[in-house]
Amino acid sequence: MTTVGIDLEQFIRDPYATGIQRVLQQLAINWPDGETKAEFVVPNKRGSFTLIDRATAAELLSLPFQERLPDDDLRQTVNEFLEQHEQRASTVQVNLGDLVAIYDAWLLPEVSYLPSVLERLDIFGRCMPTTMIGYDALPQTEPANYRFVPGAAAWVSEYFRRLVSVDSVVCISEYSRSEIIGRLRRDPAKRITIAHPGGDHLAARPASARETGVEGRRPQFVRLGTMEARKRPIEILRGFEAAVRDGLDAELVFIGNASSSSEAINAEIRAAVAAGYPVTWVTGASDAQVHDLVHGADAFLSFGVEGYGIPVLEAIRLGTPVLFDGIQPAGDLMVGRGARRVPAGTEAEMAELFRAYGRPGGLDGLRSEADPSMVPSWEDFAASVAAASARF
Repeated sequence: MTTVGIDLEQFIRDPYATGIQRVLQQLAINWPDGETKAEFVVPNKRGSFTLIDRATAAELLSLPFQERLPDDDLRQTVNEFLEQHEQRASTVQVNLGDLVAIYDAWLLPEVSYLPSVLERLDIFGRCMPTTMIGYDALPQTEPANYRFVPGAAAWVSEYFRRLVSVDSVVCISEYSRSEIIGRLRRDPAKRITIAHPGGDHLAARPASARETGVEGRRPQFVRLGTMEARKRPIEILRGFEAAVRDGLDAELVFIGNASSSSEAINAEIRAAVAAGYPVTWVTGASDAQVHDLVHGADAFLSFGVEGYGIPVLEAIRLGTPVLFDGIQPAGDLMVGRGARRVPAGTEAEMAELFRAYGRPGGLDGLRSEADPSMVPSWEDFAASVAAASARF
């Protein structure tokens, strides 16, 4: 039996309903029973560490995806959950030296630039196998999308150095693997595998269950994700505005939090809403609200650069066809199964996309291809991570 310690400090310091934290949630839910046992570890206020079993970790990691009010403090909710857990008589709390004795292997499942997290990874790396999940190298390849507080840049570099030196890396896509080997220069002879994150945390909802083509109902396009420049929200918006000016009768829905790196992006979307374009921007939505919005749309949009693209899989599970372009590993994975690559590199191409797929019947062929059963499973992903994390 191999026992793997999984570091959750990054999550408790910055809980956020991201695709990466969806990975954490599903690891806890789907980690396989067998020869590799998982235990989750968080630092506590007393300077020691609290051990958390899989069931409790799944509950903790699901908090960001629950419905909450815009002014709710998610970090406080997470801290209160942990405080309640620590008060239970059965809760185990240990010091760092005990952790080294308890575990056979160590896993860093989330991107983290915290010195404490990276230093702990180094400590464990001296006495046991260490594994990281490799998402992308976007802060290195798409730096305009990221803003780091003063003093953080050095630790950003340190994180990426760990992806090069750690014993084993599980990449979420071939794109991720190629970036880690090609850009970061990890030795390809070292352990590096690929495991595709799943989308089956959602129950399949076939497209036939949706009311499509209803007379008087405008087609609706939905785009999900934070307003980062690499995901091309402004290009989507401008292409849509151009198509509307040319007579398109459709709706565009943005779902996601504001950009933290470019206030100009946020301002332009708000200006389009204020100007009366049929554009809606939804922030702070719960999982259930997001799923209803995506399921109710006629097409899901995913453009620009993604390390993977879990929302693409979610859309297909919900019976909504996907139009994509750019670096989109999940989109490429689902071509012919509900996703279609379309040219969208310019404002003119984006406008033509809206005109072509916004007309009556424009999406019929793509919708008929959607196959929710072909979406990768979280069970397979978790099994691959467990296998890569075991003592070797």
